[in-house]
Amino acid sequence: MAMAMAMAMALALATALAAGLAWREPTVPASVARGARLFDGTEPLAGTLSGHSAPLPVAATRCTQCHAGPGKSTAAASNFAPPLDRRQLREARPRRGGPPVAYEQASFCRTLRTGVDPAHVVLPRTMPRFDADDGQCAALWDYLTQGRPE
Repeated sequence: MAMAMAMAMALALATALAAGLAWREPTVPASVARGARLFDGTEPLAGTLSGHSAPLPVAATRCTQCHAGPGKSTAAASNFAPPLDRRQLREARPRRGGPPVAYEQASFCRTLRTGVDPAHVVLPRTMPRFDADDGQCAALWDYLTQGRPE
């Protein structure tokens, strides 16, 4: 009887260990993780101010300087920049007193580079114009529109 009980406990322990080893924390896609690094400035993103040719210091091109990102409190960002998340970017909404704007990845990347949104409204000069390659743009887009709140 004691032997059968010990075997049952050993089997239960082995099953629990096997289940524990099979369970893993969900992973964040690489592009979302890279987008988070670009957004918070851990990975630098080169940019300039409109009308200037000198590159901005890395600290001045962090999106978090002005914008709240996915899952962040809007109190964490400044008053002059909108929060950036799936809802704010994908839903057509009036911004800056202009016509409604909704973004797709291509228009988001074009706006980052040129400072002109999909409704042809020019963003304020304080918004850097970024020298972002296609991979950086895609990663930021993935983070802002698909990333899990933190």
